[in-house]
Amino acid sequence: MSTCAWEGFFSSAQRKRWQEAIPHRFSCRSFSAPADMTQKSALDYTAARAGLPGVRLVLSECDCNRLFFPIPFVPRIEYAAQYAAVIIDPAVQHAALHAGITGQALVLEMTSLGLGSCWVSGNFRRSAVDIPLVGREKVVAVIPFGHPAPQSAGDRKRKPLKELCLDDPAEWPNWAFQAAEAARQAPSAINAQPWRFSYSGNTMRLSGRGFGGINYGIAVLHMLCALNDLPHQWRWSGDGKGLLINMKEEHDVI
Repeated sequence: MSTCAWEGFFSSAQRKRWQEAIPHRFSCRSFSAPADMTQKSALDYTAARAGLPGVRLVLSECDCNRLFFPIPFVPRIEYAAQYAAVIIDPAVQHAALHAGITGQALVLEMTSLGLGSCWVSGNFRRSAVDIPLVGREKVVAVIPFGHPAPQSAGDRKRKPLKELCLDDPAEWPNWAFQAAEAARQAPSAINAQPWRFSYSGNTMRLSGRGFGGINYGIAVLHMLCALNDLPHQWRWSGDGKGLLINMKEEHDVI
């Protein structure tokens, strides 16, 4: 059975703090001031220790107008002075999914510190990312962060959970419902919400269109936070197109 690298990787205290931050996170695109030194130090600490295999996070300063460019129908990034680069080694298995988990851990840490942030994977200039890369590394996303500008919070439009489920979530056990609901609140590229959830035979399944990318890693982190100390186990589905979650039996828990 293939081991999932995130199992046991984050502490219970981290997962609890990030779970409390989930309802307060929003995609902030306008900033009033950079993070202060205390906040920046806390984020440096998280970035240095949150990297799953094939991923590293690097915090840096930026010229907002040079790093980001506008695209139609998407609010532009304004007054950002700091960002985190999400860097992967594509040769490492599951690196993109790990990037979503790792990056969202940093995002929720930012939220817990009272900072705003936003995932940006399309409208940024890779040539403006002034961070040395090693070997086959590439920057897959950047996350501008800082103190949110007044009234910068937007609506968090999300589909009802039932629309993301292949069966009726009202029939699921509470732990599965809570995990899926936490994932439903996760951000995704162009708010596509590609996740699909199902439950059968005491097993919850996460799958969907384009499975394995950053969006799914973000959802996994939210589910980890929701499940926290419940004795559960993750594994890859046999077809490699999904992740399965089971509650551990009492005799499996030490």
